Amino acid sequence: MSSNPILIETLKPSNSELLPIVESALKSNFKNVTVEVGPCPDLSAEPFSMTSSGFGQKLVIADVGGPGNLFPKIHKEKEFDLKICKVCQSPFSFVFGPGAGPWKVVGRNCEMVADANLTTAKVILSSGYVDPLNRRYMLIFHYIILNASRSLLFSLCRLVHCKCSVRIGKDNFPETIRKALAKHYGERCVSLAGIFLLREGEAKLHIMPDFPGCQFSSSEEVDKWLQFFTMKAPLVCASVFHSYDPGHKLRMEHTHCYSSHGDAGHYYYDTTPDTVAYEGWFTAAEKIYRIDEI
Repeated sequence: MSSNPILIETLKPSNSELLPIVESALKSNFKNVTVEVGPCPDLSAEPFSMTSSGFGQKLVIADVGGPGNLFPKIHKEKEFDLKICKVCQSPFSFVFGPGAGPWKVVGRNCEMVADANLTTAKVILSSGYVDPLNRRYMLIFHYIILNASRSLLFSLCRLVHCKCSVRIGKDNFPETIRKALAKHYGERCVSLAGIFLLREGEAKLHIMPDFPGCQFSSSEEVDKWLQFFTMKAPLVCASVFHSYDPGHKLRMEHTHCYSSHGDAGHYYYDTTPDTVAYEGWFTAAEKIYRIDEI
Protein backbone atom coordinates (compact mmCIF):
# COMPACT_ATOMS: atom_id res chain seq x y z
CA MET A 1 0.00 0.00 0.00
CA SER A 2 1.41 3.36 -1.04
CA SER A 3 2.06 5.83 1.77
CA ASN A 4 2.41 8.69 -0.70
CA PRO A 5 -0.93 9.19 -2.43
CA ILE A 6 -1.38 11.91 -5.03
CA LEU A 7 -3.68 14.63 -3.71
CA ILE A 8 -6.13 15.98 -6.28
CA GLU A 9 -7.95 19.13 -5.25
CA THR A 10 -11.47 19.11 -6.68
CA LEU A 11 -13.99 21.84 -7.32
CA LYS A 12 -16.72 21.50 -4.68
CA PRO A 13 -19.97 23.13 -5.81
CA SER A 14 -22.67 23.61 -3.21
CA ASN A 15 -25.68 21.31 -3.30
CA SER A 16 -27.79 24.29 -4.37
CA GLU A 17 -25.49 24.85 -7.35
CA LEU A 18 -25.59 21.16 -8.27
CA LEU A 19 -29.38 20.88 -8.04
CA PRO A 20 -30.40 22.49 -11.38
CA ILE A 21 -27.58 20.70 -13.24
CA VAL A 22 -28.65 17.32 -11.89
CA GLU A 23 -32.34 18.05 -12.42
CA SER A 24 -31.89 19.11 -16.05
CA ALA A 25 -29.74 16.06 -16.79
CA LEU A 26 -32.18 13.59 -15.30
CA LYS A 27 -35.14 15.18 -17.08
CA SER A 28 -33.36 14.57 -20.38
CA ASN A 29 -33.06 10.85 -19.62
CA PHE A 30 -36.06 9.96 -17.42
CA LYS A 31 -39.78 10.64 -17.73
CA ASN A 32 -40.47 11.36 -14.06
CA VAL A 33 -37.95 13.40 -12.07
CA THR A 34 -37.81 15.27 -8.76
CA VAL A 35 -34.63 16.77 -7.30
CA GLU A 36 -34.25 18.66 -4.03
CA VAL A 37 -31.68 19.42 -1.37
CA GLY A 38 -32.58 17.40 1.69
CA PRO A 39 -31.23 15.40 4.63
CA CYS A 40 -29.41 12.11 4.34
CA PRO A 41 -31.60 9.09 5.07
CA ASP A 42 -30.78 6.91 8.06
CA LEU A 43 -28.30 4.53 6.46
CA SER A 44 -28.30 2.30 9.54
CA ALA A 45 -31.93 1.38 8.81
CA GLU A 46 -33.31 -0.90 6.11
CA PRO A 47 -32.83 -1.25 3.21
CA PHE A 48 -29.29 0.13 3.68
CA SER A 49 -28.37 -1.56 7.00
CA MET A 50 -24.98 0.19 7.06
CA THR A 51 -22.60 0.84 9.95
CA SER A 52 -23.27 4.59 10.11
CA SER A 53 -26.44 6.63 10.07
CA GLY A 54 -25.21 8.72 7.15
CA PHE A 55 -22.42 10.65 5.50
CA GLY A 56 -21.70 14.28 6.16
CA GLN A 57 -19.21 17.08 5.79
CA LYS A 58 -15.63 16.83 4.51
CA LEU A 59 -16.29 14.05 2.03
CA VAL A 60 -13.11 12.76 0.39
CA ILE A 61 -12.58 10.03 -2.19
CA ALA A 62 -9.80 7.43 -2.25
CA ASP A 63 -9.33 6.19 -5.82
CA VAL A 64 -7.19 3.07 -5.45
CA GLY A 65 -5.70 0.98 -8.25
CA GLY A 66 -7.81 0.34 -11.32
CA PRO A 67 -8.22 -1.90 -14.38
CA GLY A 68 -4.46 -1.64 -14.92
CA ASN A 69 -4.08 -4.18 -12.13
CA LEU A 70 -5.71 -6.74 -14.45
CA PHE A 71 -4.19 -5.90 -17.83
CA PRO A 72 -1.56 -6.04 -19.27
CA LYS A 73 -0.46 -7.88 -16.11
CA ILE A 74 -2.49 -9.34 -13.27
CA HIS A 75 -1.14 -7.93 -10.01
CA LYS A 76 -2.39 -10.45 -7.46
CA GLU A 77 0.39 -9.39 -5.11
CA LYS A 78 -1.20 -5.97 -4.48
CA GLU A 79 -3.30 -5.75 -1.34
CA PHE A 80 -5.06 -2.77 0.21
CA ASP A 81 -7.04 -2.44 3.42
CA LEU A 82 -9.00 0.16 5.34
CA LYS A 83 -5.80 1.51 6.87
CA ILE A 84 -5.71 3.48 3.64
CA CYS A 85 -7.87 6.01 5.50
CA LYS A 86 -4.84 7.01 7.54
CA VAL A 87 -2.92 8.18 4.48
CA CYS A 88 -6.07 10.05 3.41
CA GLN A 89 -5.99 12.00 6.69
CA SER A 90 -9.25 10.32 7.76
CA PRO A 91 -8.34 7.65 10.33
CA PHE A 92 -11.74 7.83 12.09
CA SER A 93 -14.32 8.01 9.34
CA PHE A 94 -17.37 6.36 7.88
CA VAL A 95 -16.04 4.57 4.79
CA PHE A 96 -18.25 3.25 2.01
CA GLY A 97 -17.92 2.51 -1.66
CA PRO A 98 -17.24 0.05 -4.48
CA GLY A 99 -14.11 -2.03 -4.87
CA ALA A 100 -12.64 -5.45 -5.49
CA GLY A 101 -13.19 -7.74 -2.51
CA PRO A 102 -10.47 -9.45 -0.45
CA TRP A 103 -10.10 -12.64 -2.45
CA LYS A 104 -7.70 -14.18 0.05
CA VAL A 105 -10.32 -13.81 2.80
CA VAL A 106 -13.33 -14.91 0.77
CA GLY A 107 -11.41 -17.67 -0.98
CA ARG A 108 -12.12 -16.44 -4.51
CA ASN A 109 -12.41 -13.28 -6.56
CA CYS A 110 -15.33 -11.05 -5.62
CA GLU A 111 -16.98 -7.64 -5.94
CA MET A 112 -17.23 -5.57 -2.76
CA VAL A 113 -19.20 -2.77 -1.18
CA ALA A 114 -17.09 -1.49 1.71
CA ASP A 115 -18.99 -0.25 4.76
CA ALA A 116 -16.79 0.68 7.70
CA ASN A 117 -17.48 2.94 10.64
CA LEU A 118 -13.96 3.59 11.91
CA THR A 119 -15.23 5.68 14.82
CA THR A 120 -16.72 2.50 16.27
CA ALA A 121 -14.29 0.06 14.61
CA LYS A 122 -17.23 -1.75 13.02
CA VAL A 123 -16.73 -3.13 9.52
CA ILE A 124 -19.24 -4.79 7.21
CA LEU A 125 -18.07 -5.93 3.79
CA SER A 126 -20.69 -7.18 1.33
CA SER A 127 -19.13 -9.27 -1.42
CA GLY A 128 -20.60 -10.97 -4.46
CA TYR A 129 -18.75 -13.87 -6.06
CA VAL A 130 -19.36 -16.55 -8.66
CA ASP A 131 -19.81 -20.13 -7.49
CA PRO A 132 -17.57 -22.18 -9.83
CA LEU A 133 -19.79 -25.26 -9.45
CA ASN A 134 -23.03 -23.81 -10.78
CA ARG A 135 -21.65 -20.61 -12.34
CA ARG A 136 -24.16 -18.52 -10.42
CA TYR A 137 -23.34 -15.62 -8.14
CA MET A 138 -23.41 -15.78 -4.37
CA LEU A 139 -23.35 -13.05 -1.75
CA ILE A 140 -21.39 -12.99 1.49
CA PHE A 141 -22.49 -10.56 4.21
CA HIS A 142 -20.74 -9.46 7.37
CA TYR A 143 -17.64 -11.60 7.30
CA ILE A 144 -15.75 -9.38 9.72
CA ILE A 145 -17.19 -7.42 12.65
CA LEU A 146 -14.72 -5.66 14.93
CA ASN A 147 -15.34 -4.58 18.51
CA ALA A 148 -16.52 -1.04 19.17
CA SER A 149 -13.81 1.20 20.58
CA ARG A 150 -14.90 4.80 20.07
CA SER A 151 -18.14 6.76 20.27
CA LEU A 152 -19.60 8.25 17.13
CA LEU A 153 -19.70 12.03 16.83
CA PHE A 154 -21.36 12.72 13.52
CA SER A 155 -22.90 15.79 11.93
CA LEU A 156 -25.06 14.95 8.94
CA CYS A 157 -25.12 17.32 6.01
CA ARG A 158 -27.79 17.97 3.44
CA LEU A 159 -27.47 16.20 0.11
CA VAL A 160 -28.78 16.36 -3.43
CA HIS A 161 -31.78 14.02 -3.27
CA CYS A 162 -32.98 12.61 -6.61
CA LYS A 163 -35.95 10.50 -7.62
CA CYS A 164 -36.48 9.39 -11.20
CA SER A 165 -38.33 6.67 -13.07
CA VAL A 166 -39.06 5.43 -16.61
CA ARG A 167 -35.81 5.82 -18.51
CA ILE A 168 -36.28 7.43 -21.94
CA GLY A 169 -32.59 7.91 -22.82
CA LYS A 170 -29.59 5.63 -23.21
CA ASP A 171 -27.39 6.52 -20.23
CA ASN A 172 -27.55 4.85 -16.84
CA PHE A 173 -28.48 6.82 -13.71
CA PRO A 174 -25.05 7.93 -12.42
CA GLU A 175 -23.62 8.40 -15.92
CA THR A 176 -26.48 10.78 -16.75
CA ILE A 177 -25.39 13.04 -13.89
CA ARG A 178 -21.68 12.61 -14.60
CA LYS A 179 -21.98 13.68 -18.23
CA ALA A 180 -23.94 16.78 -17.24
CA LEU A 181 -21.24 17.76 -14.75
CA ALA A 182 -18.56 17.23 -17.41
CA LYS A 183 -20.41 19.47 -19.84
CA HIS A 184 -21.03 22.19 -17.26
CA TYR A 185 -17.64 22.31 -15.54
CA GLY A 186 -15.30 21.42 -18.41
CA GLU A 187 -11.69 20.85 -17.32
CA ARG A 188 -12.47 21.28 -13.65
CA CYS A 189 -12.80 18.08 -11.65
CA VAL A 190 -16.09 17.76 -9.79
CA SER A 191 -16.45 14.44 -7.98
CA LEU A 192 -19.71 13.18 -6.52
CA ALA A 193 -20.23 10.24 -4.21
CA GLY A 194 -23.28 8.79 -2.58
CA ILE A 195 -25.83 6.03 -2.27
CA PHE A 196 -28.70 5.24 -4.59
CA LEU A 197 -31.46 2.66 -4.65
CA LEU A 198 -32.74 0.75 -7.62
CA ARG A 199 -36.29 0.65 -6.25
CA GLU A 200 -38.03 -0.98 -9.21
CA GLY A 201 -36.88 -2.98 -12.20
CA GLU A 202 -33.80 -5.01 -13.03
CA ALA A 203 -30.18 -4.20 -13.85
CA LYS A 204 -27.17 -5.73 -15.60
CA LEU A 205 -24.29 -6.38 -13.19
CA HIS A 206 -20.99 -8.21 -13.50
CA ILE A 207 -18.95 -10.25 -11.06
CA MET A 208 -15.29 -11.13 -11.53
CA PRO A 209 -14.73 -14.90 -11.60
CA ASP A 210 -11.51 -16.38 -10.25
CA PHE A 211 -8.25 -15.22 -11.80
CA PRO A 212 -7.26 -17.09 -14.98
CA GLY A 213 -4.19 -19.30 -15.02
CA CYS A 214 -2.33 -17.00 -17.42
CA GLN A 215 -2.14 -13.30 -18.27
CA PHE A 216 -4.79 -11.65 -20.42
CA SER A 217 -3.74 -11.02 -24.03
CA SER A 218 -6.03 -8.01 -24.57
CA SER A 219 -8.53 -5.76 -22.82
CA GLU A 220 -11.25 -7.46 -24.88
CA GLU A 221 -10.26 -10.74 -23.25
CA VAL A 222 -10.76 -9.11 -19.84
CA ASP A 223 -14.29 -8.10 -20.85
CA LYS A 224 -15.06 -11.65 -21.98
CA TRP A 225 -13.71 -13.02 -18.68
CA LEU A 226 -16.25 -11.06 -16.62
CA GLN A 227 -19.51 -12.84 -15.87
CA PHE A 228 -22.76 -10.92 -16.28
CA PHE A 229 -26.09 -11.33 -14.52
CA THR A 230 -29.49 -9.68 -14.51
CA MET A 231 -30.36 -8.75 -10.94
CA LYS A 232 -33.59 -7.53 -9.39
CA ALA A 233 -34.61 -4.56 -7.30
CA PRO A 234 -34.36 -3.47 -4.62
CA LEU A 235 -30.61 -2.91 -4.87
CA VAL A 236 -28.53 -0.64 -2.63
CA CYS A 237 -25.78 0.98 -4.71
CA ALA A 238 -22.62 2.82 -3.59
CA SER A 239 -21.45 5.12 -6.35
CA VAL A 240 -18.67 7.58 -7.16
CA PHE A 241 -18.11 9.53 -10.38
CA HIS A 242 -15.91 12.33 -11.70
CA SER A 243 -16.63 15.03 -14.26
CA TYR A 244 -13.01 15.25 -15.44
CA ASP A 245 -9.76 13.32 -15.12
CA PRO A 246 -6.79 15.68 -14.64
CA GLY A 247 -4.40 13.01 -15.91
CA HIS A 248 -4.45 10.48 -13.05
CA LYS A 249 -6.30 7.51 -14.60
CA LEU A 250 -9.39 8.01 -12.46
CA ARG A 251 -12.20 5.48 -12.64
CA MET A 252 -14.73 7.91 -14.11
CA GLU A 253 -17.81 6.10 -12.79
CA HIS A 254 -17.87 3.17 -10.42
CA THR A 255 -20.92 1.64 -8.76
CA HIS A 256 -21.36 -1.58 -6.79
CA CYS A 257 -24.63 -2.93 -5.43
CA TYR A 258 -25.86 -5.27 -2.72
CA SER A 259 -29.24 -6.42 -1.45
CA SER A 260 -31.02 -8.32 1.28
CA HIS A 261 -32.18 -10.95 -1.23
CA GLY A 262 -28.67 -11.97 -2.34
CA ASP A 263 -28.11 -10.01 -5.55
CA ALA A 264 -24.84 -8.06 -5.73
CA GLY A 265 -22.14 -6.93 -8.13
CA HIS A 266 -20.78 -4.16 -10.36
CA TYR A 267 -23.61 -2.07 -11.81
CA TYR A 268 -23.78 -1.30 -15.55
CA TYR A 269 -27.32 -0.12 -16.31
CA ASP A 270 -30.95 -1.01 -15.80
CA THR A 271 -32.51 -3.41 -18.30
CA THR A 272 -36.16 -2.44 -17.71
CA PRO A 273 -36.45 1.20 -18.83
CA ASP A 274 -40.26 1.25 -18.79
CA THR A 275 -40.51 0.24 -15.14
CA VAL A 276 -37.21 1.32 -13.57
CA ALA A 277 -37.22 3.65 -10.56
CA TYR A 278 -34.21 5.18 -8.78
CA GLU A 279 -33.72 7.23 -5.64
CA GLY A 280 -30.30 8.66 -4.79
CA TRP A 281 -28.42 10.95 -2.41
CA PHE A 282 -25.17 12.63 -3.49
CA THR A 283 -22.80 15.43 -2.60
CA ALA A 284 -19.50 16.73 -3.94
CA ALA A 285 -16.15 15.64 -2.52
CA GLU A 286 -13.54 18.11 -1.29
CA LYS A 287 -10.59 16.18 -2.66
CA ILE A 288 -9.38 12.89 -4.13
CA TYR A 289 -6.49 10.78 -2.88
CA ARG A 290 -5.15 8.83 -5.87
CA ILE A 291 -3.39 5.70 -4.67
CA ASP A 292 -1.63 3.11 -6.85
CA GLU A 293 -2.15 4.99 -10.11
CA ILE A 294 -2.01 2.33 -12.80
